[in-house]
Amino acid sequence: MFLKLTNANESQHGQSIVINSDMIVSINRSFAERNGELHEITFVFIPPHGTWEVQETLDEILEMLE
Repeated sequence: MFLKLTNANESQHGQSIVINSDMIVSINRSFAERNGELHEITFVFIPPHGTWEVQETLDEILEMLE
């Protein structure tokens, strides 16, 4: 299954990203500094490809996966 999420990374903020849910190892919500301010974002860990920063909450992502 593929998930369509919203990128929270500074370089591609607001753009859509599609992730293969079969490759997700972990998801956590935390804070990241953006333009000198803290913003709550979700980190989706997909080794060995890296970690994606998205705007959706843990609950929103879990709902997509159900």
